[in-house]
Amino acid sequence: MFLSNNIVKRKKIFVSILTLLFLQIYSCTASASIQNKIVNGLRRFAGTYKEPEEYTELLMFTTDEGVSGYADKMEQLVSQLEDHLKVKVQRLNIWKSTLYFKLFEKFDGGYCNGLPLLVNRSTGAKICGSSTKRNLLNWATGNGQTQFMGDYFAMPDDATEGDEGDATF
Repeated sequence: MFLSNNIVKRKKIFVSILTLLFLQIYSCTASASIQNKIVNGLRRFAGTYKEPEEYTELLMFTTDEGVSGYADKMEQLVSQLEDHLKVKVQRLNIWKSTLYFKLFEKFDGGYCNGLPLLVNRSTGAKICGSSTKRNLLNWATGNGQTQFMGDYFAMPDDATEGDEGDATF
């Protein structure tokens, strides 16, 4: 067991050194895409490569389950929306990553200051806190007007049927 862990560590160190040497030698002559391909190949060899997540325009900044009633309720609605529209909404837990927190601050810009914050990167539409199904559908598709909503609106279960319109999923 100890021997295999030692070999893995040496392999990772070797690949790191090769990567640094490569970047030093070819940084001026190789294009960025070629550099990335070679670096990712070295990382695959070392077993440290992680496939990037599929890009999605739809982001949901959230927190751990059970911390925010709004986030928990919107998680259910967003899951239904994903199934209905066959889209992916990327969840970013701001408590798990400082990078996610910085992205939250950038996208929020003092707009919401709460969770969940849903952002459609292609349209710029944002939803803060709870929302209706109709509003969530407009946010995801870019059709119609998305209302900001916010904590002062009713939770989706408490919303009247007129608020949801004919949105079903």
